[in-house]
Amino acid sequence: MELILFLLSVFLISFTGAMMPGPVTAVVIANAKRSPWAGFTVAAGHAVVEIPLILFLSVYAANFMENPAVHMIIAFAGALMLLYIGGDMIRSANREVRLEAKDTRAFIGGIVTSINPYFILWWATAGLALILQARSFGKGVLIFFIITHLSVDFLWDGVLGWLTHRSGVLDRPKLRKILYILLGSCLILVAVYFAFSGFRAFARV
Repeated sequence: MELILFLLSVFLISFTGAMMPGPVTAVVIANAKRSPWAGFTVAAGHAVVEIPLILFLSVYAANFMENPAVHMIIAFAGALMLLYIGGDMIRSANREVRLEAKDTRAFIGGIVTSINPYFILWWATAGLALILQARSFGKGVLIFFIITHLSVDFLWDGVLGWLTHRSGVLDRPKLRKILYILLGSCLILVAVYFAFSGFRAFARV
């Protein structure tokens, strides 16, 4: 049961990260004008960057992070990152989404736009904390973690690309407002869980 809850939290956290407007979203929208499948192609390019990164963090960085003191720092940093993202999503609920969408080849665009400050900061805090949690269930769980995380990218980018090609999903302010407030609030609750994990690690120091 605890593993299922963990994977659900991975899905939620990954989803809120994927749907935040940014370079990847801009490339999806730009290419969706030509093809309804552009989002899936962008997600594939994004996966080319993320899979090696996840494996690297799991094999090398996570070994160092198993120290309770470091685990505590990462858990608190992840909680702060999620609190910021959750709060920003709620604040963005009434904000008009404006993206400078450059006409970039979808697959290459998915690779290039993955390397941005938000992406690096997310994996250095919330992402790394999730990897630590996955390892606590056993090394095999990392495969389910990768599948769950990447499925969110393909789901969101794919649906966004298809709907943008058909109608322009980001032009629906009421739907976006409800979605942002709901997911932002859920993310804040997950941040509280991360902080609790940090306090448990602190007790082991």
